[in-house]
Amino acid sequence: MNKTLTIIAIVVAAGLLALGMVFLCAGTQEPVRLLIAAPLLLAGAGLAVWGGFTLRRVRDLAPENLSDRVTQLARKGNAEVTLAQVVAELGAPDEKAIAALNLLERRGQCRREHVGDDAREVYVFPGLKPSLVERRCPYCGAEFSVKKAVYRCPNCGGDLRLERE
Repeated sequence: MNKTLTIIAIVVAAGLLALGMVFLCAGTQEPVRLLIAAPLLLAGAGLAVWGGFTLRRVRDLAPENLSDRVTQLARKGNAEVTLAQVVAELGAPDEKAIAALNLLERRGQCRREHVGDDAREVYVFPGLKPSLVERRCPYCGAEFSVKKAVYRCPNCGGDLRLERE
């Protein structure tokens, strides 16, 4: 739905509500005006609710906001997400999901890869992948767990260094 049309609907709803309140106040003097106030208030309230929900949907489907939700989805899914997952789990139309994924790709937060025998397209988020840390001896190349409190290599006596993979 067009954002401009939604804003116009909200402005019209505010006018209908204001006019309905005027007739509601006038209904204290002449009760027949309550018959005019009721439909104005109902129409204004209905249009305001519709406009609010539609404006929220337009805002949620903007590429900037949808890209944040895609990143959260990738965080849950082993730092990978497909277009079908975005469409299914976030309830976004294809063109909005593609726009959000392209925005993330332009920002350098993800990259498109083809995986598997069927060459399905997956968006990989390298910044969300867990990094492994290990102790390694720079001289003999021996590797040790970071859970052990070892600072010198038992094989050659060299100082161990922490390295990320």
